[in-house]
Amino acid sequence: MKFSSLISKASSSSDIRQHRLGNFIAITLCGLMFSTVQNIYFDNLHDATIFAATLVLVGFALFLARRRHYEYAATVFTLSLTGMIATIHWTNSGIYDPGMLVYPALIVFTGLLCAPWLFVLQFILILSNLSLLILAEAQGWRVSRITPAGIGFWLDTTLIMTIISISVGLIMKDFRQALRSLQAENLRVSKSQKEVEFLATHDALTHLPNRVLARDRCGHALELARRNQQKTAVLFIDLDNFKTINDSLGHAAGDMLLVEMARRLRSCVRQSDTVARQGGDEFLIILDQIAHSDAAAEVAQKVIRVFSEPLTLHHLSITATCSIGVAVSSNDSDDFDGLLQRADMAMYRAKAAGRNTVRVYDESMNTKAAEQLHLASKMRAALGKSEFTLHYQPQFDLKTGQIIGAEALVRWRHPELGLVPPGKFIPVAENSGLIVEMGEWIVLEACRQAKIWQNEGLGPIVVGINISPIQFRRGDVEKLVSTALKLTELPPELVELELTESLLLEDSEHLKIILQNLRSLGLSFSIDDFGTGYSNLSYLKHFEVERLKIDQSFIRRLTEDAHDEAIVSAIIQVANSLQLQLIAEGIEDQNTLNRLIELGCAQGQGYYWSPALPADEFKQFVLRHRAQLST
Repeated sequence: MKFSSLISKASSSSDIRQHRLGNFIAITLCGLMFSTVQNIYFDNLHDATIFAATLVLVGFALFLARRRHYEYAATVFTLSLTGMIATIHWTNSGIYDPGMLVYPALIVFTGLLCAPWLFVLQFILILSNLSLLILAEAQGWRVSRITPAGIGFWLDTTLIMTIISISVGLIMKDFRQALRSLQAENLRVSKSQKEVEFLATHDALTHLPNRVLARDRCGHALELARRNQQKTAVLFIDLDNFKTINDSLGHAAGDMLLVEMARRLRSCVRQSDTVARQGGDEFLIILDQIAHSDAAAEVAQKVIRVFSEPLTLHHLSITATCSIGVAVSSNDSDDFDGLLQRADMAMYRAKAAGRNTVRVYDESMNTKAAEQLHLASKMRAALGKSEFTLHYQPQFDLKTGQIIGAEALVRWRHPELGLVPPGKFIPVAENSGLIVEMGEWIVLEACRQAKIWQNEGLGPIVVGINISPIQFRRGDVEKLVSTALKLTELPPELVELELTESLLLEDSEHLKIILQNLRSLGLSFSIDDFGTGYSNLSYLKHFEVERLKIDQSFIRRLTEDAHDEAIVSAIIQVANSLQLQLIAEGIEDQNTLNRLIELGCAQGQGYYWSPALPADEFKQFVLRHRAQLST
């Protein structure tokens, strides 16, 4: 319960006690008035005088209570009544007087409504008075006379009992109200406790078990599977392109999608299985007691199908997909963390395979992950040991045969591993973030070499430099390029930055500003591997690129596959329509070259002329080629 709530309840309880104090004083005041009038009527002026004096004091107590001096009012009220009864005892019937009935009521009243010190004082006074009365009777100092039963005795007894009954009735009413309030509070606390316990083990949005509860249930499932010689499987599910939905439709739509996907997941499994939310757009399924891994793969395929069913978000029909990694227990040492790690690894393999698919973990994945980790470690050391070099592949004008530029390609020659293929270490560099540091070196080294060639009289050779999307997201590309140009004094028109389609598809305002700033320096841009991605024509206009590079996978089969030729022909037509330069990668023979010229492609590169060469060999190649053209 919150502190403010406690203060509020304490204040409410105090208000009730103060209100009841005023009630009791008012009731007693009425009773004293009646007793005063009664004694005057029966010509009992002695008692009438005592009651009248007490009436004044109790009236003063009521005055204090109305002025909110509750402690003073309670003190005056209780002591006045105690003094009145003691006076009547010593001057009238003693211990046989009906006023004796008031003592228990006074003790109860003082205990419930007054300060503890007043309750103790009241008890001492009453006990002392009774003790002295009994002692006086026992010693014969005074003799109490028994009041004859008559109308006066009956009136006094009835009045006292009425006042006590009314007071007790009011106290019981407050008690019952307090009891009901306590019961309601107990229910609220119990409900809050259950909610807290639920939130500690469940996801607040989807109400699915969270990772804490998933761990516990997986432990029980593994124990039961061992006992029954069965298996337990963990499915790691990650929504594809969830960030795009969140950014485009808003977080509320993203939450709706997560809730719907959670509902669909529950429909795909048995009652004994567990569906949990790992966090973000990630879910877990724990399959209890399965016979083999095929059963887990079947459930994963069912999830893929169910997820692909369209749903409506903000009046738009959305089709969500997911990538799933499956890990199945294999021995008694398996635990939740181990299965989760393997399923996570398999899920990333599903992502790499194009998404919207399933991968079941096998030992080769762990081996490859260890190899990549080992390779990343060697790459960090290689950056400091200058093991990386740049090779340059010449680019040609297909009609004139002139060399018009070169693409800078990074190579790694390790003292133990030998020449490591780019296709092996570049993905590791991107996954580990080393591509940012490596990219900085590539830009500076390519600009430095281009300036050397210019100083050596090789002429204006445009150097194409590949820029990873990760460099745009995590590095300062604008500052990097401008610094490299300033340090090397290389004219910016001799640098072409090669971008990927995936980077441009992000279509962010931040990226647009970066490219505009780079263009203002005098650089040009090309799109690498065009045709293998989405080939969205809108970004060609939006980002104003100068050149497209047709991916070599289409060029190598150009003269053998009609479909590839159709694709290349379409790309050439698009480039010509948009007045973009076009270069074909991977030209390896004369037939391919001739067909590209017939289709209208103006530029190319490939093994037909030369592979990528070290800087010195590239220079010699250029000089030889120019000499051949001139003869």
